[in-house]
Amino acid sequence: MFPAIVSRFFRSLLGLLPLSAVALLAAGVASAQTISDLSPFSAVAGSPAFTLTLDGTNFVSGSAVQFNGTPLSTAFVSVTQLTASVTADLLTAPGNAGVTVVNPGGATSNTATFPILSPTISGLSPVSATAGSPAFTLTVNGTNFINGSTVQFNGTALSTVFVNDTQLTASVTANLVTTPGTAGVTVVNPGGATSNTSPFAILSPTLSSLNPVSSPAGGPAFTLTVNGANYVNGSTVQFNGTALSTAFVNAQQLTASVTANLLTTAGTAPVTVVNPGGATSNTATFPILSPMISGLSPVSTTAGSPAFTLTVNGANFISGSTVLF
Repeated sequence: MFPAIVSRFFRSLLGLLPLSAVALLAAGVASAQTISDLSPFSAVAGSPAFTLTLDGTNFVSGSAVQFNGTPLSTAFVSVTQLTASVTADLLTAPGNAGVTVVNPGGATSNTATFPILSPTISGLSPVSATAGSPAFTLTVNGTNFINGSTVQFNGTALSTVFVNDTQLTASVTANLVTTPGTAGVTVVNPGGATSNTSPFAILSPTLSSLNPVSSPAGGPAFTLTVNGANYVNGSTVQFNGTALSTAFVNAQQLTASVTANLLTTAGTAPVTVVNPGGATSNTATFPILSPMISGLSPVSTTAGSPAFTLTVNGANFISGSTVLF
């Protein structure tokens, strides 16, 4: 009779327990809860709040999901599934978050890894601009971009458009490309997660050749053709420090008007190209040549001879040159 009473007593206790616990006791086990899968299995740093689904075993009503040690608002679905609300403030820092399930009484599951992904840049288009260029649109390609990601150019936040999770476009203003050098481009997600730095070249104008290559001192005005690279509409040729009236032909060529007053003194004039904003090219030398005599014909005459014509040979003579005897 006593065994029968005991049996009825335990059956009444089982009737008071949740079905999940009854199943465990009936199986004669005391297995800890385990996590086998997470959905989603990762998130981008700076993402908004979302619902995390956990699949596993031995979950009970009252099981609580912890995310990097922070208890989440958790819903019991079944002994094999829980859902939990992950808030945005838990997703600001890239890295690996540890996810666990804690059952009533403190039993804790294995730890599942939940990656929080940083934005990355894989390429830029264009990859460079000429110093002094006008404003342009920069396309940034990469991964883990979100709505609210911002492109920074040398630390300046740009007006940014989210295209998709692998592409952003941003407006680079003219004032950011006045100085030659290398600008650092990054992407910053909401919350501060920052990508790798991608270099963007700001190119200086360069001068490779002049045409003509020289002029005689005292010569008339002429048009100087300047060849090189990285010229823009608004580039100016300077001749001995004087800005010339300059025409933009293309990114490799300019023409400029050299006035006669700049050619009066023999010597060497430095020629440079200055782009809008002040970026200046290397210096090319432009010789301004003195007249030179190499020979006379005739080379002599007899005292008392009548008038004659003297021929003077040499270089750098111009219309208006005068022979002094």
